[in-house]
Amino acid sequence: MIIQTEQLLTLGVPEDRIYIDHGFSGTTRRNRAGLDQALAAMWDGSVFTVTKFDRFARNMAEANEILTGLSGRGVLFGLGASVYDWNDPFGQLFLQTLAMVAEFEANLGHLRTREGMTLAKTDGKLKGKQPKLPEPARRSIRRRYAAGEVSLADLATEYSVGRSTIHRIIHGPETSR
Repeated sequence: MIIQTEQLLTLGVPEDRIYIDHGFSGTTRRNRAGLDQALAAMWDGSVFTVTKFDRFARNMAEANEILTGLSGRGVLFGLGASVYDWNDPFGQLFLQTLAMVAEFEANLGHLRTREGMTLAKTDGKLKGKQPKLPEPARRSIRRRYAAGEVSLADLATEYSVGRSTIHRIIHGPETSR
């Protein structure tokens, strides 16, 4: 984020006009408040500037939707130091090509991740999320709760875990414990 902010400042974007989404990979557009704020702050004649295309959109449909909306409001698109007009056929071709490449790269990344997970699972290195408590503690929790010795809330406090964790240990399937 710091590098992108510095790049935008170098490109002449005022600091108060830099909008950032925290904690998002960019692969989905759900709840990207920073992007939504940046889009809302654009007016006729302004330039919506990004440092890299894949920071802005990860697929052609999303890029097309946003760029068409910006263009309809008279906003140009800045990629680095270059500015493109979505209404210009050459600008549109170039930006669609970038969107296609960004989507391709994202899909390759997903494919490689799935392949790596499959290989790790085959090698016995991918076992999923491990239980918060060891099996002896889980047996003790089930036994003590079944005997009525202690409440669910007391067990959660004693083992420093959430009540939902104790609930899953007591009421969940035997194999997932």
